[in-house]
Amino acid sequence: MAFKVLNSLCPYPRRVCVPVQRFLVGSILFFVALAFGTSVKADTIGTLQLSDCGTAGTACPAAKYQFDVTSTSAMLTITINGVPTAQNDYIGTVDLGFAPSSTISGLALTSAPSALTNWAYTTGSLNSNGSGCGSNGGAFVCATDLPSNPLSISQNEIYTWTWTFDPLNDALVAPGTPVHVGVQYGPNSANNWKGLQVSQTVLPAPEPASIILLGGGLLAVSGFTKRYKKS
Repeated sequence: MAFKVLNSLCPYPRRVCVPVQRFLVGSILFFVALAFGTSVKADTIGTLQLSDCGTAGTACPAAKYQFDVTSTSAMLTITINGVPTAQNDYIGTVDLGFAPSSTISGLALTSAPSALTNWAYTTGSLNSNGSGCGSNGGAFVCATDLPSNPLSISQNEIYTWTWTFDPLNDALVAPGTPVHVGVQYGPNSANNWKGLQVSQTVLPAPEPASIILLGGGLLAVSGFTKRYKKS
C-alpha cells in the first residue's frame, strides 16, 4: 500500500522512483526504530534462573527471579522451582538495586504476596545479617517482613512485590542497565536469618522490538544503497 501511494506521487520513470521509494521507506523505519528505542528506555526487564543461592552459596531453593523496572515503579516476581527445606522455606527480605545512592524517593510498597501491613519498606539494600533492609539508602527498593511475619514459600508458587516511587531519569532504567536482585531466605539452621541469601547483579538484554525495527530500517537502507550502486 505504501509503495502504491508513493508510485502515484512520483512523476518520474519507475527505474528512478523505485530506489527513491525504498530509501524513503527505509529511512522511515530507521527513524521509527530510533523513536521507539527512546520510548522504551524507561523500562528494563530481566530474568535470573538459579539452582541455589548463586554466588552467595548453595542453600537456597531453586527459583526464577524476574524484574520489571520503569522510571516510576519496580516489580520483582519469584517462582520457586525447587523443594524448600526446613532451613529455607521462608522469605524474609527482598530488594532490587538499580540507581545511585540517594536517588530514589517517595517510595511505597503497593503489592506483596502477603498483607501489606506485614511488610516494612525502605530505599536501602537487604542486610546480610538478617535484620531486614539496611544501607545504600536511595539506591534500592527493599521490603522486609522480619522479624515477626516471614513469608512461607512452597514449590511451584509465585510471589510478587511491586514498589512505586517518584519519577527517575529515564537513563537510569534504560534497557540493558544492570539490576541487583536480592532475596533473604530462612530461617537457616540457627534460626538467625544470616547469610542465606541471593545477591546477584543481572545485565538485561536490550528490548527485541527495538532491535527488530532498527534492523529492518538498516536492511532497507542497505538494499537501497546496493540498488543505487548498480544503477
